[in-house]
Amino acid sequence: EVFDIPPDDRTSFLRFARGDWKAAPVGVIKDTPWRFSTEIPRSNLPSSLMSLIGREHELARLGEYLSDPSTRLVTLIGPPGIGKTRLSVEAAREALSAFRDGVFFIALAPLDDPNRVALTVIQTLGFVETGRKPPRERLKEGIGEKQMLLVLDNLEHLIEGAAVLAAELLVSCPRLKILATSREALRVPGEWLYPVPALIFPTTTQLQSIDVEMAMQFAALMLFAERARAVRSDFVLNVDNIESVATICTQLDGLPLAIELIAARIRLMSPKSLLSHMSNQFVLSADGMRAVSARQKTLHNAIAWSYNLLSDEEQKLFAQLSVFAGGFTLDTAESIFSRTITNKSVSDLIASLLDKSLLQSTLDREARSEPRFSMLVTIQQFALDRLRRMGEEAEVRDWHLAYFIDLAEQADKQMRGPDQFKWLDRLEDEHENLRAAWDCAIERDTELAFRLVSPLNAFWAMRGNSSEGQEWVAKLLPRFGQWGSTAKRARVLVVASRLALTQAKIVDARRLLDEALPLARRSGDQREIAYTLLRLGSTVQYQGDYQSARSFLEEGLTIYQTLQDEWGIATAMFRLARVAIDQGHDAEAEDLYMKSLRKYQELGDRYSEAYVLNWLGDFARRQDDYERAGKFYEENLKILREQRGRAPLIFPLYNLAWVFLHRGDYGKASALFQESLTLLKEYGDQYGLVPCLAGFASVLGEAGKPEQAARLFGAVESLLEGIGMAGRMEDPLDQKEFDHYVATVRAQVDEAAFAKAWAKGRAMTMEQAIAYALEN
Repeated sequence: EVFDIPPDDRTSFLRFARGDWKAAPVGVIKDTPWRFSTEIPRSNLPSSLMSLIGREHELARLGEYLSDPSTRLVTLIGPPGIGKTRLSVEAAREALSAFRDGVFFIALAPLDDPNRVALTVIQTLGFVETGRKPPRERLKEGIGEKQMLLVLDNLEHLIEGAAVLAAELLVSCPRLKILATSREALRVPGEWLYPVPALIFPTTTQLQSIDVEMAMQFAALMLFAERARAVRSDFVLNVDNIESVATICTQLDGLPLAIELIAARIRLMSPKSLLSHMSNQFVLSADGMRAVSARQKTLHNAIAWSYNLLSDEEQKLFAQLSVFAGGFTLDTAESIFSRTITNKSVSDLIASLLDKSLLQSTLDREARSEPRFSMLVTIQQFALDRLRRMGEEAEVRDWHLAYFIDLAEQADKQMRGPDQFKWLDRLEDEHENLRAAWDCAIERDTELAFRLVSPLNAFWAMRGNSSEGQEWVAKLLPRFGQWGSTAKRARVLVVASRLALTQAKIVDARRLLDEALPLARRSGDQREIAYTLLRLGSTVQYQGDYQSARSFLEEGLTIYQTLQDEWGIATAMFRLARVAIDQGHDAEAEDLYMKSLRKYQELGDRYSEAYVLNWLGDFARRQDDYERAGKFYEENLKILREQRGRAPLIFPLYNLAWVFLHRGDYGKASALFQESLTLLKEYGDQYGLVPCLAGFASVLGEAGKPEQAARLFGAVESLLEGIGMAGRMEDPLDQKEFDHYVATVRAQVDEAAFAKAWAKGRAMTMEQAIAYALEN
């Protein structure tokens, strides 16, 4: 009556007002003032002002969800800035034709009262209020049997009320579907979670070889380029800026909002300059568009939106977790932070932070059953800023340091037994945390720095991280003045000598050990004296002083026997066996090898067992028993592959290559030499590269390329001189192979051609020799 609707039209009008516009045939409402088209479903989806880049897979997956009759509720979850809203809108737009009664976008971010969610949906749908029914009941009645999609955007701050409403609507409205975006799950029956991933960005390894053509593979780079062109029309990815842009995207974890905000700064500076400004505050405070909500203008605001929804204890733990580098396990977090939590357990709080997308969970190694948690870089920067504002950073870093020193010392005790591979994996997983702990220790306390360096010696050896160990020790050695003549100083000198030896710095290693032994003796620490003697014995052996080597090693063996240290006894025997070979005492060497092998097997030290097997293979090869040698090498490789470290595979691969070369299988020999060479380069083992190049030269000689072989042999001779091994290989067996194949090559060409090729090889650098070997 208020609207002066004729009595015959009132039924149709009420249907229209309630949203039930398709319930009546078109003919019934013909010629009424509220007539509308029934061909295109209604929608209030916001228009797209920018292209959606790199989300083809996500859109396809969401399309499958929305077209599946059994899927009624899909929740896009993810951290701040991941692009949930934009993805939900585009997915809804593509699904528009499947929902004849409409697709509606409901922005919930402006609401602060969960009780207003139903009313907001009613207003968005345009339902007219009738009677005094509660909003939820009116909404359920209005939707009824309609085939409709609701996009509930940003409902994390209203999660309890929104979850109840969604559950009720889905039960009461059988043809309704809901697409929600939130930083945590609704946790209602029938919910399908879709974690929105970051855009694909280059790995650290890929950054080293990135080019413009490769950039097309990475959506993060494509997004940066497009947003940069929006503010600077002449911007293009090219050879001059590609590495900087790729590094920026990698540092931002492929987070779309972060990339868009930082790319906008390209109007002020070059990509290289932009990269140099990538500090915490620069990234967090980068400003966005004016016509967006405050929480989307900066990353700081976007993350603060989630942070402010946390409880006090969640906020506290969130800030404390920022000290981790490379992630953490639940056990680690509980061990460090349980002392600070009172009302809830650390595990409950971490589960809550994970649900709210402020933490991520990863399982990136098949053999590891315990998940690791981490933060996106930008979120971690925000959390660290919170920790600093609390004034607790120094104290929390102290806890972190104490935990990882204890972990390293535990690992050191287990590194010689049956659990060594498990502990190697543990240290590998915590490598970034160990580095963070080291950075803290070396700046604050030399004693704590020593406690971290000393137990990692075996880890560096087994996993091929000697160059990093050298950097740490180089920083530690100059600070020893305050310690005087102690066993600790001796130990670090010994660690430094071993690391120097892996870099073929034999003279440096000997000098360090000559300083360490008197210190160890004055300390009276028998175990330290024995350990130093063994390292010194091996080092002087490399210098060809076999008698002194034997003397040092026998003294060390006697001390270990007195201490009843079975691992020390096995190690001393093993090293004495190597000296015995150099002195021509083959029977003694084989006996010592077998005794040390049995002891390592009894101890469960698989790594050392494999090491002895490698030398037994060498022993068989010296006797021209290549069949037996191959079996030892293959058993060695089998054990080493169990521990998944790459560096220890270098020499078994290299040694097997010689076996295949003697069998006449040049292709297999070349492939094994190449695999070994790749690992030697990766781990920076300059000493090991030289005999490996001799292997390539030998293959060339056997394959009918004598002049190329002679040239590479000449390079080997020169490179040996460069590392202090003039005229000879460190290993007599390598020298034997060298002499044999040089003679084979010399016999294939006249002396003048051989000498000319040899001289060209002597002029090569290491890099040139490697390139020449690979290209031939």
